[in-house]
Amino acid sequence: MNNLLLKIIRNLIRPHKIPKKIFNKLNYYFNHKKYNQNFFEKEQNDIFKHFGLNREEGIKKLTLIKKDLDFKSRDRGMSSEHEVIFSSLSLSKNKSITDILEIGTFDGFNALLLSNLFPNSNIDTIDLPENDDDFINFYNRKDNISKFIQDRNNILSKNKNINFFPLNSLKLLNHKKKYDLIWIDGAHGYPMVCIDIINSLHILKENGLILCDDVHLNLNQINSDKMYRSIASYETLNELKKQNLINFRLVYKRLNPKRNCIESTRKFIAIALKA
Repeated sequence: MNNLLLKIIRNLIRPHKIPKKIFNKLNYYFNHKKYNQNFFEKEQNDIFKHFGLNREEGIKKLTLIKKDLDFKSRDRGMSSEHEVIFSSLSLSKNKSITDILEIGTFDGFNALLLSNLFPNSNIDTIDLPENDDDFINFYNRKDNISKFIQDRNNILSKNKNINFFPLNSLKLLNHKKKYDLIWIDGAHGYPMVCIDIINSLHILKENGLILCDDVHLNLNQINSDKMYRSIASYETLNELKKQNLINFRLVYKRLNPKRNCIESTRKFIAIALKA
């Protein structure tokens, strides 16, 4: 009831936004109704095959591992096809993955998942130092920062092949270690994600893969920000591809109609490798 009252008050304060909200609701309704999930499932499976991956087998393995790790609380919003990619890669006989870098540790669950999918690999995961303003102020951590850090550290301590470093990813410029797999999931806007992609190319092994989360294709400048939503990663990847420095393909981040039925708000994950 309180939420409904808040919505009514917001609409009364900003009546000029009501027509756009009505349009968005109608647009969502009609696109949701005609959404063909089988079509997107087939397309996604074909993209996986392009990289020599079996998506269906990856899903099976992922389901078993997440059940063992009790990911129920995590799955309310954070799970996406990046986990299926990781799981499928762990089954691939064509890929030898011994060193993994994660840019953007967040709550530690993804590093824990990687450490279980690749038990014989080293997982290096980095995130901003806890006294960094961006670490404190984003992702709703400000009022509960101590508990967030404690919970994250407890997750990271579960497996010995996870190495956490409180490090601004800009400092990867001087990094010497090379990686088979790099997962970019830090700040998604300019300039950070552009620098993360370039730095990752420098520390990627010759046959390694870079995965980049939350790739947007259709945002205008008004809707963009430095942390959550931007076309920065897509534009950077495209420019690198134009110069024959990389090849990349996009996979859908999520396939359920609620998240994927509106083309303009659709999110992707990029899979990139050196050309």
